[in-house]
Amino acid sequence: MEQEKEIQLVKRNGNEIRHMVSPSFDVMMEAVKKTPSSIQYIKSPPLAVMLTAVTGGWNSLRFIKDAPYEVQLAAVKNKGWAIQYIREQTLELQMEAVKRDFDSIQYINAPGCEVQLAAVNTFWSALKYVKTPCLEAKVAAIGRSEQAITYVGDYTEEELKKYLLANIKIVKYIYDSLDMDMLYEVLEEKFSGEDVTPEYIRDFMELQILDINKVNYIRDHGSRSTKQKLIDYVLAR
Repeated sequence: MEQEKEIQLVKRNGNEIRHMVSPSFDVMMEAVKKTPSSIQYIKSPPLAVMLTAVTGGWNSLRFIKDAPYEVQLAAVKNKGWAIQYIREQTLELQMEAVKRDFDSIQYINAPGCEVQLAAVNTFWSALKYVKTPCLEAKVAAIGRSEQAITYVGDYTEEELKKYLLANIKIVKYIYDSLDMDMLYEVLEEKFSGEDVTPEYIRDFMELQILDINKVNYIRDHGSRSTKQKLIDYVLAR
């Protein structure tokens, strides 16, 4: 009878459990279902109660002292930001966090290149949350959006070549400082290969700031495959 009364109380407000001396398992479960943060008032909660709390409210993880790994994993799968409450951030936890929420990388201590890549592949602007991004992450982010170049600090000429090979549309952002001889060197390298994508051809052709005869340029420098993709682009317009 007492348990049923307690259950009804926590069903209305989970925080009512703080007034209960020895709540039963069922009372605990109902409390965290209603108010996940009420787990802060439960001494030594069972695993199932902790899991219910963090899946119902990811930030309730901050109230669980020495949360088991299974609980930590469930929390970051619910919301990547939960990793800020985890001291030992394993690679698995980091990867799950950034795949769930790209911007959770801001709460990861010195993320490695693998984690950075996973974050920018989730969404390119994750790059802005990384203090010292690796080259691979920068190239991947730029490949997904030319705007990512605005989050890249100083770069060498060799790095810039990689960025141009990844996304020709960054020219819009760096045109005033761009060495045109270097640009044409990059384009010749790109178009002479057999693996240029139709998207790269389209982006090049539609890059208005680059005022050259683009059809003639590909005709003069493109491989057979590149020229065929140009024909496909023209015919599809």
